Amino acid sequence: MKGRMFNVIWGGIATALPLAGMAVTPTSIQLIDPLDDSRGWCVDLFAHLTGALPLGGLQGHNCFLYMGRGPTEDQGFDAELIEERGEIRIIHFDMCMTLHDPGPGSFVPIEECNDGEAQDFDMTADGRIVPLMAPELCLTLGANTVPGGGRLAPVGREAQNNDNIPQIRRLTFETCSEDDESVAVRQRWQLVDTYEEHTPTQEKRFQ
Repeated sequence: MKGRMFNVIWGGIATALPLAGMAVTPTSIQLIDPLDDSRGWCVDLFAHLTGALPLGGLQGHNCFLYMGRGPTEDQGFDAELIEERGEIRIIHFDMCMTLHDPGPGSFVPIEECNDGEAQDFDMTADGRIVPLMAPELCLTLGANTVPGGGRLAPVGREAQNNDNIPQIRRLTFETCSEDDESVAVRQRWQLVDTYEEHTPTQEKRFQ
Protein backbone atom coordinates (compact mmCIF):
# COMPACT_ATOMS: atom_id res chain seq x y z
CA MET A 1 0.00 0.00 0.00
CA LYS A 2 2.80 2.40 0.81
CA GLY A 3 4.35 1.82 -2.59
CA ARG A 4 1.07 2.50 -4.36
CA MET A 5 0.58 5.78 -2.44
CA PHE A 6 4.08 6.85 -3.46
CA ASN A 7 3.31 6.02 -7.07
CA VAL A 8 0.19 8.16 -7.09
CA ILE A 9 1.93 11.18 -5.57
CA TRP A 10 5.03 10.82 -7.73
CA GLY A 11 2.88 10.32 -10.83
CA GLY A 12 1.04 13.56 -10.17
CA ILE A 13 4.34 15.43 -10.06
CA ALA A 14 5.67 13.61 -13.12
CA THR A 15 2.79 14.68 -15.32
CA ALA A 16 3.66 18.32 -14.61
CA LEU A 17 7.41 18.09 -15.05
CA PRO A 18 7.51 17.63 -18.85
CA LEU A 19 5.62 20.91 -19.20
CA ALA A 20 8.50 22.60 -17.38
CA GLY A 21 10.95 21.15 -19.90
CA MET A 22 12.32 18.28 -17.84
CA ALA A 23 13.56 15.55 -20.17
CA VAL A 24 12.71 11.90 -19.82
CA THR A 25 14.81 9.00 -21.06
CA PRO A 26 13.23 7.26 -24.07
CA THR A 27 13.79 3.57 -24.63
CA SER A 28 12.61 1.00 -27.11
CA ILE A 29 11.27 -2.31 -25.80
CA GLN A 30 13.09 -4.81 -27.99
CA LEU A 31 12.86 -8.58 -28.14
CA ILE A 32 16.19 -10.06 -27.06
CA ASP A 33 16.25 -12.55 -29.94
CA PRO A 34 16.13 -10.85 -33.38
CA LEU A 35 14.28 -13.82 -34.91
CA ASP A 36 13.97 -13.08 -38.66
CA ASP A 37 14.92 -9.38 -38.69
CA SER A 38 18.43 -7.93 -38.33
CA ARG A 39 16.88 -4.67 -37.05
CA GLY A 40 15.24 -6.48 -34.16
CA TRP A 41 11.61 -6.55 -33.04
CA CYS A 42 10.10 -3.77 -30.90
CA VAL A 43 6.85 -2.93 -29.16
CA ASP A 44 5.21 -0.43 -31.51
CA LEU A 45 2.09 1.71 -31.62
CA PHE A 46 -0.16 0.93 -34.59
CA ALA A 47 0.40 3.15 -37.69
CA HIS A 48 3.57 5.23 -38.06
CA LEU A 49 5.66 7.68 -36.01
CA THR A 50 3.67 10.79 -34.99
CA GLY A 51 0.74 9.55 -37.08
CA ALA A 52 0.36 6.45 -34.92
CA LEU A 53 -3.14 5.58 -33.75
CA PRO A 54 -3.63 4.69 -30.06
CA LEU A 55 -6.99 3.13 -30.96
CA GLY A 56 -5.10 0.40 -32.82
CA GLY A 57 -3.20 -0.69 -29.73
CA LEU A 58 0.31 -2.09 -29.58
CA GLN A 59 1.89 -4.48 -32.06
CA GLY A 60 5.24 -6.02 -32.81
CA HIS A 61 7.21 -4.20 -35.52
CA ASN A 62 10.78 -4.14 -36.73
CA CYS A 63 12.66 -1.62 -34.60
CA PHE A 64 13.24 1.86 -36.01
CA LEU A 65 16.52 2.46 -34.18
CA TYR A 66 18.34 1.82 -37.47
CA MET A 67 17.02 5.22 -38.63
CA GLY A 68 19.66 6.79 -36.39
CA ARG A 69 17.59 9.09 -34.20
CA GLY A 70 16.97 6.93 -31.17
CA PRO A 71 13.58 5.56 -30.11
CA THR A 72 10.88 6.98 -32.40
CA GLU A 73 7.57 8.50 -31.32
CA ASP A 74 5.69 5.23 -31.83
CA GLN A 75 8.36 3.08 -30.12
CA GLY A 76 9.70 5.41 -27.42
CA PHE A 77 8.78 4.52 -23.82
CA ASP A 78 9.80 6.14 -20.53
CA ALA A 79 12.69 4.00 -19.24
CA GLU A 80 12.57 5.27 -15.65
CA LEU A 81 8.87 4.57 -15.26
CA ILE A 82 9.31 1.01 -16.50
CA GLU A 83 12.21 0.31 -14.16
CA GLU A 84 10.95 2.15 -11.08
CA ARG A 85 7.17 1.82 -11.23
CA GLY A 86 6.33 -0.87 -13.75
CA GLU A 87 4.40 1.67 -15.82
CA ILE A 88 4.88 1.27 -19.57
CA ARG A 89 4.20 4.79 -20.86
CA ILE A 90 4.75 5.84 -24.47
CA ILE A 91 6.24 9.31 -24.17
CA HIS A 92 4.98 11.13 -27.26
CA PHE A 93 1.35 10.13 -26.76
CA ASP A 94 1.45 10.07 -22.93
CA MET A 95 -0.51 6.81 -22.78
CA CYS A 96 0.13 3.49 -21.04
CA MET A 97 0.17 -0.19 -21.92
CA THR A 98 -2.91 -1.82 -20.39
CA LEU A 99 -4.02 -5.40 -19.76
CA HIS A 100 -7.31 -5.68 -21.64
CA ASP A 101 -8.32 -9.14 -20.44
CA PRO A 102 -6.51 -11.24 -17.77
CA GLY A 103 -6.42 -14.33 -19.96
CA PRO A 104 -4.29 -15.81 -22.77
CA GLY A 105 -4.68 -14.10 -26.13
CA SER A 106 -5.45 -10.68 -24.71
CA PHE A 107 -5.17 -7.71 -27.07
CA VAL A 108 -2.60 -5.13 -25.87
CA PRO A 109 -4.26 -1.69 -25.86
CA ILE A 110 -2.68 1.61 -24.96
CA GLU A 111 -4.93 3.84 -22.87
CA GLU A 112 -4.89 7.00 -20.79
CA CYS A 113 -2.56 6.44 -17.84
CA ASN A 114 -4.64 6.01 -14.69
CA ASP A 115 -2.39 4.29 -12.13
CA GLY A 116 -4.77 1.33 -12.16
CA GLU A 117 -4.00 -2.34 -11.62
CA ALA A 118 -4.34 -3.12 -15.32
CA GLN A 119 -1.37 -0.81 -15.99
CA ASP A 120 0.98 -2.35 -13.41
CA PHE A 121 3.70 -4.56 -14.90
CA ASP A 122 6.91 -6.20 -13.80
CA MET A 123 9.91 -6.63 -16.08
CA THR A 124 11.69 -9.67 -14.68
CA ALA A 125 15.42 -10.35 -14.58
CA ASP A 126 15.14 -12.61 -17.64
CA GLY A 127 13.20 -9.99 -19.62
CA ARG A 128 9.61 -11.10 -19.25
CA ILE A 129 6.96 -8.38 -19.06
CA VAL A 130 4.28 -9.63 -16.68
CA PRO A 131 1.03 -7.93 -15.60
CA LEU A 132 0.81 -7.94 -11.81
CA MET A 133 -2.89 -8.76 -11.85
CA ALA A 134 -2.23 -11.85 -14.02
CA PRO A 135 1.37 -12.95 -13.30
CA GLU A 136 0.96 -16.15 -15.29
CA LEU A 137 0.84 -14.09 -18.49
CA CYS A 138 3.76 -12.69 -20.49
CA LEU A 139 3.90 -10.07 -23.23
CA THR A 140 4.37 -12.24 -26.32
CA LEU A 141 5.39 -11.49 -29.90
CA GLY A 142 3.41 -13.46 -32.48
CA ALA A 143 4.90 -16.36 -34.39
CA ASN A 144 4.08 -15.11 -37.89
CA THR A 145 5.57 -12.17 -39.79
CA VAL A 146 3.54 -10.11 -42.26
CA PRO A 147 4.83 -7.31 -44.52
CA GLY A 148 4.04 -3.74 -43.59
CA GLY A 149 5.33 -2.00 -46.71
CA GLY A 150 8.09 -2.47 -49.29
CA ARG A 151 6.82 -3.74 -52.62
CA LEU A 152 3.39 -4.05 -51.04
CA ALA A 153 3.47 -0.40 -49.94
CA PRO A 154 0.09 1.35 -49.68
CA VAL A 155 -0.85 4.19 -52.01
CA GLY A 156 1.06 7.37 -51.24
CA ARG A 157 4.07 5.63 -49.74
CA GLU A 158 7.18 5.02 -51.81
CA ALA A 159 7.91 1.34 -52.32
CA GLN A 160 11.14 0.01 -50.86
CA ASN A 161 13.49 -2.81 -51.61
CA ASN A 162 12.60 -5.94 -49.67
CA ASP A 163 15.94 -5.71 -47.82
CA ASN A 164 14.37 -3.19 -45.47
CA ILE A 165 10.68 -3.90 -45.85
CA PRO A 166 8.71 -3.05 -42.69
CA GLN A 167 7.67 -6.20 -40.83
CA ILE A 168 4.83 -6.70 -38.36
CA ARG A 169 3.78 -9.37 -35.87
CA ARG A 170 0.87 -9.55 -33.46
CA LEU A 171 1.44 -8.66 -29.82
CA THR A 172 -0.62 -10.37 -27.12
CA PHE A 173 -0.44 -11.58 -23.55
CA GLU A 174 -0.01 -15.34 -23.45
CA THR A 175 0.74 -17.94 -20.78
CA CYS A 176 4.40 -17.68 -19.81
CA SER A 177 6.26 -20.65 -21.27
CA GLU A 178 8.62 -22.68 -19.11
CA ASP A 179 9.17 -25.62 -21.46
CA ASP A 180 8.60 -24.52 -25.06
CA GLU A 181 11.57 -22.42 -26.15
CA SER A 182 9.86 -21.52 -29.42
CA VAL A 183 7.36 -19.57 -27.31
CA ALA A 184 9.69 -18.44 -24.51
CA VAL A 185 12.05 -16.78 -27.00
CA ARG A 186 9.17 -14.50 -28.02
CA GLN A 187 8.55 -13.49 -24.39
CA ARG A 188 11.96 -12.08 -23.44
CA TRP A 189 12.51 -8.34 -23.86
CA GLN A 190 15.16 -5.71 -23.18
CA LEU A 191 15.31 -1.91 -23.03
CA VAL A 192 17.55 -0.38 -25.71
CA ASP A 193 18.11 3.14 -27.05
CA THR A 194 20.79 2.68 -29.72
CA TYR A 195 20.91 0.64 -32.90
CA GLU A 196 22.84 -2.58 -33.18
CA GLU A 197 22.55 -4.80 -36.23
CA HIS A 198 21.76 -8.39 -35.30
CA THR A 199 22.28 -11.72 -37.00
CA PRO A 200 18.84 -13.24 -37.58
CA THR A 201 18.21 -16.58 -35.88
CA GLN A 202 15.35 -17.48 -38.22
CA GLU A 203 15.03 -17.42 -41.99
CA LYS A 204 13.61 -14.17 -43.32
CA ARG A 205 10.19 -14.77 -44.82
CA PHE A 206 10.24 -11.93 -47.33
CA GLN A 207 13.25 -11.80 -49.66
